[in-house]
Amino acid sequence: MPQLAIAPTFLSDFSRLDARVQAATLTVMQAYMAGDRKDLEPISDAPDPRVRVMQIGPEWSGVVAPTSADVYCLVAVRPHDEAVAFARGYRVPSTAPMEIVEPHTPSPMATPRAPRVSGPAELSRGLGRSFAEWRITLHPDQHRIASARFNGSAQVTGGPGTGKTVIALHRAAHLASLQDRLDGPAGHRPVLLTTFNRLLARTLADQLDRIVPDPHVRSRIEVVTIDALARGIVQEQSGAPLQTLAKEALAERWREAARADGIPYSGRFLVDEWEQVILARDITDLPSYIRCERNGRILHLAPEHRTLVWETIRRYTGAMRVAGEWFYPQIAQEAARLLRHSGPRYQHVVVDEAQDLHPAQWRLLRAAVDEGPDDLFIVGDPHQRIYDNRVSLASLGINVRGRSHRLRVGYRITQEILDWALPILGRTAAVGLDDNADTLAGYRSLLHGPDPVVRACSSRAEELAALGAWVRGWLEAGIVPSSIAVAGRNQWVVRHVAKELTARGIATAPLDTGEDAEGVRVGTMHKLKGQEFRCVAVVGLSEPLLPPKAAIEAAEGDPVALEQVHQQERNLVFVACTRARDALYVSHVGEPSRLLPRPAHAERR
Repeated sequence: MPQLAIAPTFLSDFSRLDARVQAATLTVMQAYMAGDRKDLEPISDAPDPRVRVMQIGPEWSGVVAPTSADVYCLVAVRPHDEAVAFARGYRVPSTAPMEIVEPHTPSPMATPRAPRVSGPAELSRGLGRSFAEWRITLHPDQHRIASARFNGSAQVTGGPGTGKTVIALHRAAHLASLQDRLDGPAGHRPVLLTTFNRLLARTLADQLDRIVPDPHVRSRIEVVTIDALARGIVQEQSGAPLQTLAKEALAERWREAARADGIPYSGRFLVDEWEQVILARDITDLPSYIRCERNGRILHLAPEHRTLVWETIRRYTGAMRVAGEWFYPQIAQEAARLLRHSGPRYQHVVVDEAQDLHPAQWRLLRAAVDEGPDDLFIVGDPHQRIYDNRVSLASLGINVRGRSHRLRVGYRITQEILDWALPILGRTAAVGLDDNADTLAGYRSLLHGPDPVVRACSSRAEELAALGAWVRGWLEAGIVPSSIAVAGRNQWVVRHVAKELTARGIATAPLDTGEDAEGVRVGTMHKLKGQEFRCVAVVGLSEPLLPPKAAIEAAEGDPVALEQVHQQERNLVFVACTRARDALYVSHVGEPSRLLPRPAHAERR
């Protein structure tokens, strides 16, 4: 079979080509090696008559020189006229070094090598396992936390990659294994493991199946989202399914209603006030609302203005009750009320991604378990908060004082990715669930790997082509498809990514697909929350798209809401980029988003 080699000196030139020219070059090379030999145009007046020009496209050509009867060496790709001029001045070295390019070998720019990750001896065994096994591997030093006995509620916090979720999994398994030796109140179910979304809950359930092979022990652990828990409790009482409204849909409805009623407040402001003040503080009457502190909201809202806001929200929520409609924090509030009357349901509750729960959901969890030893075990990171929920555990009857553990050593993300991602968070201090300022100072990782790559593109077509070639490179480097994730800020970006990968013959699956499904995972940045992959690509991080225009407009001139939008977007990008253990690829078109840090390693056009 004919072969085509590449000169090592050619690689740096090739990496600077437009992605479409790179793709066309690879197509020609692969066709050549498959036997479809392109005409090699001889160059008149060339000092070396063996040098030829190979057509790459309508305007581009490659310069090749023979090294044997069946092997040509590709030495340059240029616009056609420049390629001819280059060929006329090129002489074949007497011993031309080369590298044989096999079919589908990706380009240096469009394709990475297999990312090599190194770590200390205690992690070497885990790194050698399959990624599915790695995802449930607990660091040896963390077993004591997962199996400890606490006199009350306990909290574990830490930056990305510190193993918080794995600790939560092993904690739930440990508590379930003790039930044969512990006597609990009659009718109590043993262990609840809960989190904030369905995808993460399903992932936790699948991973527990691996950690707890004994079906009898496994049956003692219920894994369910906090919203599903609340909905189930309220539906038991009402006897009918609940019709729920998402926040954005509710804000739009209230905006139209406020305009029609001549109310001088936006729909977004009214929904935020209901969610973040009234429901968060469980306020049930106007005097309490007038007296309450509204930390984090617009500072000046006079009593007479509060009266108008209160009456407006009361009227709008009354219309929801008549229509049988519910808002998720409202369901949690009602579920907590019901449990306070009927009594707790669990002996132990383990909470993952705790930073994104609403105060009403915390009241539900407090009511779901009796106060006592090992009642609530809470893991989270306020720096990964992507929803604007402000929570003080102490004010909700959950005391973790003296039982908080801060993890400062990561082992599920490389130091190189961490160093690049930390500046995304900005300078705003994060406040933990225990009311204390939280910092990532001193946080480090035990793993080391390649620097993140940031690719600047001139067009969306180029960005997609570069992404496709990069993912192809990961696959051809031996990365299992299901341990690769590609994410964008919105569904529009996600659809284009899926089309590009499919067109290249790369199987894809939604990010919320189970672990056993084949295919590269594709979805929005929000769906990366709580997940873990070997390699992650985050695309579309351009200034016009991030922060999203719609999110900025939804703030409707409220400076506090606008600042919250920017910080939530920072946290979201930080979360997405730190889902990678081994390698991170980021791309944008034109100017990068103002939220991105200066890249550690940039490929720019």
